[in-house]
Amino acid sequence: MNLLEKANVFISENKHKIVEQFRPEFHLAPEYGWMNDPNGFVYFKGEYHLFYQSNPYDSKWDTMHWGHAKSKDLIEWEHLPVALAPDQPYDKNGCFSGSAIVIEDELVLMYTGVTEDNGTVSQVQCIATSKDGITFEKHINNPVIDQANLGELGTTVDFRDPKVFKRGDTFYSVVASKTLGKEKTQGQIFVFTSNDLVHWSEASVLLEGSDKLGNIWECPDLIELDGTDVLILSPMNMPQEGTQYQNINSSIAILGKMDWDNLSFEAAEYQEIDQGLDYYAPQTCLDDQGRRIIVAWQQMWGRTDIRDQKNHGWSGLMTLPRVLSIQNGKLIQTIPSEFYERLTPVYEEHDISNKLKIKQSDFDYIKIETEKDLEELSVTVGNESGEYFSISLKEELLSISRENVNPEIEGEEGYNHSRKMVISNLKVLEILVDSSSIEIFANGKTMSNTVYFNDVINTIEINSQTNEIKQVTLSKIN
Repeated sequence: MNLLEKANVFISENKHKIVEQFRPEFHLAPEYGWMNDPNGFVYFKGEYHLFYQSNPYDSKWDTMHWGHAKSKDLIEWEHLPVALAPDQPYDKNGCFSGSAIVIEDELVLMYTGVTEDNGTVSQVQCIATSKDGITFEKHINNPVIDQANLGELGTTVDFRDPKVFKRGDTFYSVVASKTLGKEKTQGQIFVFTSNDLVHWSEASVLLEGSDKLGNIWECPDLIELDGTDVLILSPMNMPQEGTQYQNINSSIAILGKMDWDNLSFEAAEYQEIDQGLDYYAPQTCLDDQGRRIIVAWQQMWGRTDIRDQKNHGWSGLMTLPRVLSIQNGKLIQTIPSEFYERLTPVYEEHDISNKLKIKQSDFDYIKIETEKDLEELSVTVGNESGEYFSISLKEELLSISRENVNPEIEGEEGYNHSRKMVISNLKVLEILVDSSSIEIFANGKTMSNTVYFNDVINTIEINSQTNEIKQVTLSKIN
């Protein structure tokens, strides 16, 4: 039995053992084992395919495989067999993150193969192909990008997460790394070109970071969005700026201009993609409707993992995929139409005075609407056991806290229960509630959070002393 077969057999024999507590209803979670970064997010033969970093044997990070699922609507996901296992000399210590591209009737994955020999780590870029989108064959010429392509510009240590795409007749791959020969390392992105996905050019430096942007970059994604070139990154150890970058490891969108002749990116400004407690390694997909969809790992490194501690047999989930756009120079995220189409209202209240308490145990979505801009608001989502997640708005500052849901979560930041986000002119607040997930949508901004209620969520309290609330709607996804 080879390593790929071994992983799939193990999942098949053990998936029934997982503990269902905290399992999400409409977010992708692993069938068994560990999940982190989304990989290979692509639209192929009428369906969305989403791969992810996976340890199929345990609910902890370990030697990485590629898990795999597909969906027709971004809501319901069908688990597919593990797509890649670390079974070759060039990837024996892990198949790290990467991406996917459709070439005629084939699906091609590009990923980082990892080896470690005598304490020396090497990360090289490899490809695998599939006709059916389920079984993949690694290319005989792997690795297709290695030290020979880097020359003196870099090394294969911390050289990972290729995002492959095509422009005109040329294939491009952007790969994350860090600078060399400096007292303090900074993030750096390399770009490579190819005519056939197998033979790649020497490296060009697409963009080099600064102290304000962390000391290493991961998971790059270069896209064009509403006439603006956007480079998406996940910087590690990025310093906080006011209410932004409160997580040690962040995810940012750099808006700028791509110089395709010189293969360089001119950065104009950078924005945090999500300001919640748990969001990392986003990747985008261009679908058949021309929408740019983004999804991320809804967890964070260096945090207490309740599911693993409780031996639930699985860990990790993805955010709800979102639609990206640029409006007035700002990155905007909205809930996809497929989600709204599946909602059935279960509770509605109109013309609220200043306080509303609801007991409703079966809902997934809360919408709070006003006729004029909200100045002040308090919302708690909880249960009769005294557990609750709080959301409040005051003086154009939206604050969230899970302190009264899971105080046992600790992490590298030292403040792992609350976050704040600047928001103005807010008329609609949307809250998505799933087992182990609460996501906030407000004026195109988002806050994604893992939560672990021990008892069923069945109470909502809404308070606005300024009497601004016009309507509250609770809905259930079907």
